[in-house]
Parts: sequence; structure tokens; C-alpha cells
Amino acid sequence: MDFKDINKGFRQFNKDMNELNKATKQLNKEKNQQLNDSTLLLLKLMAEDMQRSNASEKSIQLVLKGTYEYWKVASNVHIPQSTLNQLAHTGNTVQQNLASFGIPLSEIATQQITWLWEKRIPQGKITVLEGDPGMSKSLLAIDIAAHVSTGRPMPGDSTGKKGRVILIAPEDGAADTIKPRMEAAGGDLSQVQLLNTVECLDVNDIKNLKLYKQPFSLSRNLFELEHTIKQTKAILVVLDPLTAVLGHNIDSSRDQDVREIFTPLALLAEHTNCAILIIRHLKKGTSDNLLYRGAGSIGIIAAARTSLTIIYDPADEKKRVLAVTKSNLAEPPNNLSYQVVQNESAAPHIQWLGENNLDISTLIGPGINLSFSRQEIIKALQGSKRALDLKEIAEITGLNYKTLRMTLSRMHEAGLIARPYRGKYSTFEQEARWKGFNEKAQKARELEEEASKKRFATDATVTTDANTTDSPKKSNN
Repeated sequence: MDFKDINKGFRQFNKDMNELNKATKQLNKEKNQQLNDSTLLLLKLMAEDMQRSNASEKSIQLVLKGTYEYWKVASNVHIPQSTLNQLAHTGNTVQQNLASFGIPLSEIATQQITWLWEKRIPQGKITVLEGDPGMSKSLLAIDIAAHVSTGRPMPGDSTGKKGRVILIAPEDGAADTIKPRMEAAGGDLSQVQLLNTVECLDVNDIKNLKLYKQPFSLSRNLFELEHTIKQTKAILVVLDPLTAVLGHNIDSSRDQDVREIFTPLALLAEHTNCAILIIRHLKKGTSDNLLYRGAGSIGIIAAARTSLTIIYDPADEKKRVLAVTKSNLAEPPNNLSYQVVQNESAAPHIQWLGENNLDISTLIGPGINLSFSRQEIIKALQGSKRALDLKEIAEITGLNYKTLRMTLSRMHEAGLIARPYRGKYSTFEQEARWKGFNEKAQKARELEEEASKKRFATDATVTTDANTTDSPKKSNN
């Protein structure tokens, strides 16, 4: 036997081993699938039996979750959470869950668009409310919730709609922030339901099952949200902010992850006819299209039917403008102005100031959508005939010296101001103008030097000619 035969034998052996591994993997896959199917059928039968006994959806869900968690640990089965949630719906049967059927369009009743806030927040749809940090997004969301809880009309709306509100705001304290602000906004506290946590079944100890609370997550708790909407008959859900409620396993910048959450969320809103108001931040950028400045995937704004954006009022740094920057269901309404004021207990609330007729392109023009401190810095630089240092800017603006240093650095990094040389700042327009002046001055100096040289050369020639003429006279003497 030569080396060729040996190599050939090894190749055949490797081929056979690969085929064996492939077959083993396929058998394991089929075995796991059979185990998953058997577990799913068992859960379906359990749900059906409990439904016949008139058990509540909550009870069915807890039992199904506990049973599934046990089999997941014991036999490594895997069933999607959405499938488990669907099993708990009252009226489901094994036959209904074994197959899903589409609906002929002819059987769908035509409906008109209904509005929670005329031309701004539609019912049964997702609306995004966004703005830079510190633009009172959460406070505005509470103001909207307060109006809904009492049925008072919102600005620009002739009729108000009264109903219950579900508020999911895990970043703010319920006792010291949310409640005082809701009271300051004139809300009916009995009509506002806080859903920052949900109850879950702890199955780590099978012999001692118990409930515990965990933070609300859109990736895990859509069933609980739908159940709470139906139970309370809520007409508005506020999610503030989006990044705090997406779920730790969801990447907000990844389009596929976002759509896996927002598609069922949109269906939930439509199914319950409940308005979903989502609060999110704007990211750093200079795009003229605000739809591309929202934090996270473009799929977020794609799923929303309307988008509301808070912008600085260019005429008054204390005022804000609420603009509709996306509207798929109606013509965008006029912008609204408001400011933040405090009540006698120092709790902030929104004071509406009427319509603002500036168009969106004017509101987001260069330098407009900046904080008050940044606007003051730019004004100081524009009013100076030379580049200014940190101390000079602090004296002109009256801004805090320590925070000013960081603000200037960030503005320079963002391309908002120029730094001609270390420690000195100016606007780009002034730098270009000064550069032009310097170039002209340099050119003038060069021309003057050239003219001076020519004059010197002419004087020298005249002197030489004079000397040449006088020389013979001197020799005659």
C-alpha cells in the first residue's frame, strides 16, 4: 500500500465521519422538534382544560409559564414566548392553534381614523414624541396623559377624549416625580395606571414556586400590556423612554430587532384601539431631516404613523415648539408653543401659549435648535472682532466657567465653532472673514514692498546718473 492509497483512505474516512455527524445532528434536531411539539401539545391541552373551567387568562398564563419553565430545564425544550402568550387567550382551542387563517379583505369593516389628539395622536396607532435631552419630553407626555384622564381638550382640539391611561416610566420616581407632576398638570390620578413592573413566576425552585416582580419589557411583556389595556379599558399608553423598556436582549439600532418588537406592538394598538405614545431622544447630528436624527433604527419611526418633535423657539430660549414632523394619516397641523412653569409646590408643568406659525425648516435652521448657553456663546463670538479665549467668553456670557470649558470643547468637536489656535475660539464665518482680511493685508504688504523696491531702484538709478554726469567736471578742475 502506497501513500496515495493511505490518503485516499483518510479522505473516505473523513467523508464518512462528516456524513455521520450530519446524520446525528439531523436526528437530534428531529428529536428536539418532536419534544417541542409534544410539550406544545401538552400546554395547549392544559390551556384548553383551564378555559373550560372558566379560568382567567392571568391564571392560565402563570400555569403555562411555570410548566414550560420546568420542561425547559428538565428536557431543554424551546417554545417562543409569543406562542405561550397566544395559548392563554380565552376561547383558543387546539384546532384553532394548529393552523392560522387569513381574513378576506371583504370581511373587514371600513373604519374612519379616530384621534386622541386631533391630527397629532391617532387612536390604535403608534406615535413617537422626540427631542433633545432637557426638552421636557416626559413633562409633555404627563400633560397629555393628564388631559386624557380628565377629558379636557388638548390645544388645537375642540373635543377632548376621556379615558384611562397606562404609564410606563421606569426612570422617574413615582412618588417624588410622576405623581407631583401629574397633580400639577391637573390629572385625575385614579385614571392613571403605573405599569413599571410585572409579576413573574420564579421556577428556580420547583417545589417552592413563587411570584416576583421584574421591570416591564416590550420584548417579554406584550401579553401583560394587552391584558392591562383590556382590563382597564385604557385609551393611551405612554412608554417613557423607549430605551428603558425595549428589553436587554434588543438592539435598538438593529432594524430586525426593532421590527420584531414594533410589528406586534402596532398590531396590539390596532386590536385594542389604544394610542401608543413612545418617548425617545434625538441623537447628535446636523441632518435637516429630523426623522433621521431619532436614536435607534429607522424602523422605529417607520412603525409610527405620526411623529411629534420638540424644538427650541428661536425667538425665546424659555419657550418650546411642538411640531408634527411625520404625519401619514392627515395634513400636519400648525405648530404649538409652550413653556415650563411651576406651581406653588415647585412642581413643573406645561403652559400652552398658542400656535407658532414658523415652518419646520426655519425652526431647525443652523444654530436654531441649540441650547440657550450655546446660543449665547455663538452670539458672543459673532460680536467680537477677534478670537476669544475661555475667560473672555465667560465674562461676556455670564456662564459658569467650569461648564463653559466642556461646552466649548463639545461645540468644537461637533463642528459648531472654530478654534483658530489653542485656547481661542471663533465662528467659522468670522474665521473665514479674518482669513480673507489677512490675505488681503498680506497682499497689500507685498505690493507695498514691491513698490518700495521699485522706488529704491529708481532712486538708485538717478543717483548713479548724476554721479556719472558730475565726474568730467571734477576732472576738468
